[in-house]
Amino acid sequence: MTEPLVFAFHDSRLYTFERAERYSHSAFGGPMPTVTGPSFGPKPLHVIATLSVWHIPALGNLSPLPLVYGMHYDGCQLEYRIKHSHHIELLRISPSASSEDWPYRNFPPLLPYVPLRLSDTAARVSYEEFAVRFPNMPEKQSADLVVAVPPPATIGVSLWGGGDGDGVTILFGCDLGERTVSVANVTS
Repeated sequence: MTEPLVFAFHDSRLYTFERAERYSHSAFGGPMPTVTGPSFGPKPLHVIATLSVWHIPALGNLSPLPLVYGMHYDGCQLEYRIKHSHHIELLRISPSASSEDWPYRNFPPLLPYVPLRLSDTAARVSYEEFAVRFPNMPEKQSADLVVAVPPPATIGVSLWGGGDGDGVTILFGCDLGERTVSVANVTS
């Protein structure tokens, strides 16, 4: 069995993504789109995953959907608007200054590109059944599409260094109508 890398929940459906053996329209990691908006840095943001309408039909013209997070920003919270697939407008980021050693020294500037496929047909589940898989999830669904990315063990890089075992999960809330994504992390 292949490790699940990305979990998405929309309209009472759970989409579980795992490594694909060939190119796919959805991926873990990879290059950043163009970012405009408030300044941040000096370290870059990271693409955690890119999801496609090929796998989640509700994405429509938001496909591909870049899911971006500030791995170098301790306790990062950010919000951005998707202008188009290769351009996001940063609406807010906190903190706006990156850390030299966060999450650990020599963290890569780009996460490895791993093509993704659905591990199974989208299963019908309640939000509660989806949320119970991850620590400290909001009690109610906070957005049209909720995406959770726990620390992977099989991509060749650690997301949190010694903290991978702490259950830190990057949580994306996507408002498909407004084309906005809110991002933070939850931990046990």
